[in-house]
Amino acid sequence: MQTQDQQSLAKPHFPKPRIAISDCLLGTECRYNGGHAQYDFVRYKLADYVEFKRFCPEAAVIGTPRETVRLVAVEGQVRVIGPKSGQDYTDGLQDYTDKKMHFFHKQNLDGAVVKSRSPSCGLERIKVYRPSGEWFGSKDPVDMGLFTRNLCENFPHIAIEEEGRLQDAWLRENFMLHIFSAARWREFFESKPTVAAFQAFHRDHKYLLLSKSEALYRKMGPIVAACTKENLAENLQAYGALFLAAIGTKTTRGKMINTIEHMYAYFKEDLSAPEKAFYQQTLSEFQQGIVPLVSLMKLLEGWIHRYGCEYLATQKIIHPYPAELALRSTVNAFREGKREQKIDKS
Repeated sequence: MQTQDQQSLAKPHFPKPRIAISDCLLGTECRYNGGHAQYDFVRYKLADYVEFKRFCPEAAVIGTPRETVRLVAVEGQVRVIGPKSGQDYTDGLQDYTDKKMHFFHKQNLDGAVVKSRSPSCGLERIKVYRPSGEWFGSKDPVDMGLFTRNLCENFPHIAIEEEGRLQDAWLRENFMLHIFSAARWREFFESKPTVAAFQAFHRDHKYLLLSKSEALYRKMGPIVAACTKENLAENLQAYGALFLAAIGTKTTRGKMINTIEHMYAYFKEDLSAPEKAFYQQTLSEFQQGIVPLVSLMKLLEGWIHRYGCEYLATQKIIHPYPAELALRSTVNAFREGKREQKIDKS
């Protein structure tokens, strides 16, 4: 039998996020030239912790190897055309896409990783050519790939990223927070929870939600407080919409510092002067980008165990995803978000 201390140090449970993914990123040779675009992080690291749902529109419709295709503006519509043959593949690709969207809805997706610069899968800045085959740069439009645009329209609240953007430590940290939080909500919602379980879920996500959007967190509290057995189903639906919106916002360094300061307040009166000074120094170094978030989290976690703070011990912000992913060990996992380009999913 485990002691209370052993139980508090036990590995937390993580549901497996369900992630749609461009098949070539997992090493499948389905690209136009018969090759692949393997992304080692998703194949060798993330694959152990998620359920991948593969797709490749072009391979399924056109075959492999195949001619390259591009987006072309034709009479007010964006079509997918092979420039060498002149063949229009749009209808076949749309039929494949519709079937995949139906399948994904049954799967209750938590996120997606798509191939960058692909006319079917790209998330941003995919060139839309003129019928003449010309593209003159910034004066001409850019779009999403056909498949990914449908993905965004069908699943507006899931995390969707290109493999290239996931090489940015900050975007990757936010993507992981998003997909694992979404998977927790999905698993919780499907468990047919009680009012007490609903209250506990909200309590355990307090500081993670504050690190995302304090405004949305404040809207969620009254929904939980007003919940009864009679209105539970309705309140879960309302709460879920706000929860998914909140976890879809970016966590910045400033928001994380504010959250950590709230958690630190639980121990402030118990710590010695040298301990307080060391905390302030570490916080300052995190703010300056000298030390990673894991340094502060380990400080807080140590105090949680020392002082037996059960309220903080269950907070999901401490272990929001498997520690083996080691995403919080880099100083680049947080920034203020000023350089982030907003992806229009409308």
